[in-house]
Amino acid sequence: MNDDHPRPVADLLSGIVWLVLAIGIVVMSWQMDRLEHLKVSVYSAPGLLTGILGISIAIMGGILILRSIRAGALRQMELPHFNPRDHWRLLTGLVLCLVFAGWVVGSGVPFWLAAALFIAIFVFVFQFEDRRASGTLPRGALFAVVYGLICGAAIQYVFQEVFLVRLP
Repeated sequence: MNDDHPRPVADLLSGIVWLVLAIGIVVMSWQMDRLEHLKVSVYSAPGLLTGILGISIAIMGGILILRSIRAGALRQMELPHFNPRDHWRLLTGLVLCLVFAGWVVGSGVPFWLAAALFIAIFVFVFQFEDRRASGTLPRGALFAVVYGLICGAAIQYVFQEVFLVRLP
């Protein structure tokens, strides 16, 4: 088997994860307020775009599942080996995202500041090894902070002023 392509079992598991995630997105978008009491057009309902995206993800997850089954995933049903050291970036990103989501929801910190801190920490963590090796760690920290502040402000502006979405 060519090592450049993922194993069919990995595609099968990924497809299942995407499909479950998509179903959750569709269900939650369906449960969103449609703002009928404000006489909002059905095409402006808050859950419409997320529902369409959820359906699209479900279709692609289904295609991935079917493709993996045709490639023999059910015959090779040995679960892929997962070594956390090989996937430290994935795990670190997941932890940072979960901490950010849990922190922003109930902390009372302005969203732009929380987003700026999250982005700055994310950039700094993932550039740390390269910056340390090249001796540019202070410059990398400054870059991460400036980048985080710019992105935090831009996110706040776009969502509040362009999309008219109130952020926590």
